[in-house]
Amino acid sequence: MKFSLTLALSVLLMFNSFAFKNTPHAYLVSATLVKSHTKETINALWKKHKIPKIALPVRNDVDIYEIIYKAPWIDSSTWINCSGIVYVPKLKGKKPPTFMFGHGTEIRKGRNISDEDSQQGICLGFATDGYLALYPDYYGIGKGDGQHLYQHAWSEGMAFLYMLYAVEEFKKTINLETNGQIFLTGYSQGGHASFAAQKYIEAQHDPRFKVTAASPMSGAYDMTGEQAKYMFQVYPRPFYLPYLIISYQTAYHIWNTDNIFSVFKAPYDTLLAGYFGTVRNKTMDDLDKVMPNIPSEVVKPELVTQFQTDPNFKFLARLKENNLTNWKPEAPVQLCFCEGDREVNYKNSVAAYDGITALGKKDIKLNNLSAHLDHNTCAAFAVLSTKAFFDRYKKHGSNPKMKELTPFKKFVAGFVKRKIEKEYMKDHRDHAYM
Repeated sequence: MKFSLTLALSVLLMFNSFAFKNTPHAYLVSATLVKSHTKETINALWKKHKIPKIALPVRNDVDIYEIIYKAPWIDSSTWINCSGIVYVPKLKGKKPPTFMFGHGTEIRKGRNISDEDSQQGICLGFATDGYLALYPDYYGIGKGDGQHLYQHAWSEGMAFLYMLYAVEEFKKTINLETNGQIFLTGYSQGGHASFAAQKYIEAQHDPRFKVTAASPMSGAYDMTGEQAKYMFQVYPRPFYLPYLIISYQTAYHIWNTDNIFSVFKAPYDTLLAGYFGTVRNKTMDDLDKVMPNIPSEVVKPELVTQFQTDPNFKFLARLKENNLTNWKPEAPVQLCFCEGDREVNYKNSVAAYDGITALGKKDIKLNNLSAHLDHNTCAAFAVLSTKAFFDRYKKHGSNPKMKELTPFKKFVAGFVKRKIEKEYMKDHRDHAYM
């Protein structure tokens, strides 16, 4: 009996710490109530932003907390602070499922809690309809320590996972019980982050955290394939490449230099330091204005040649580690995208689908929401499709009625989509919903 108890405790410790050193006694550092919404204030907010309640019904008051929590750094021994937002629905006698949303790319470090932030609004929308909604900031974003590791699957996954640990502790402080369901999603970088979270949460096999379903949206899952092609052509978001290089140098120390900006050619070797230094208060738009239209033109030519010709190039090898196209998820998956996306090519989703189904995965589907809409314009429809997908599991458990939207909702969604597609095709400009 003593041996069995010792073994059980060892397994539990492994579940909790991933074998990291100096595991803290508690993961939750602080939880602060920032705002309380009533159904009336949410209704007013929906009216202001023209959000149809048929899509995001208002059913519950919501308390909004900011939490700080501990997560392991990439050295496996240091623990850093991360931040996130928790949206708690005020339910009467019901246990909510847990919903986690990965936000899109952010260069700036700070993050406010705001009713005007569309991505935070997604979490509020799920929460008022009965989900406990969690918004992890990722490493180095929000009020977290250190610098962010962009498109780095492991740290994205850990930000989700350790927020779950911290929220387990937080729930006890407010006497909240959840129903055991966990839903993962996110848009753009959040698509990559939420898919990475599914991979790492499932690999842990912690019985407390079993993913119910995942719906990554418009993510760059094929880092060395479809997304890499964009680095050598005119691209609307050229900041992507230097952000990736600087982040991977922090994570992997690819180049033997203390000055990562030395891998960029002039004038970017000095110019980029003003955007990716210790102080990060510039926007992606600010950075794109000083970038060339073809991202690879910021890098020294010899390194570009090495990337294109040397299969053992360390940067290429590390990129491959962060692909999410060659693993087998356990929970059902829906991959949302729009074929008109010029920032994250929809073929990223196709590559992930092809790679995963080749490994025998059955309950995964591609959801092409439009042949025309671009990255930002696609987001609203991806979110609504994701909510419909999750709601089926929320209502029907592990055997959901896998039907599409009701005929009326399908008609309304189709009408709105055709209207926005017409606007987009007329001026070929994203009407940013994200």
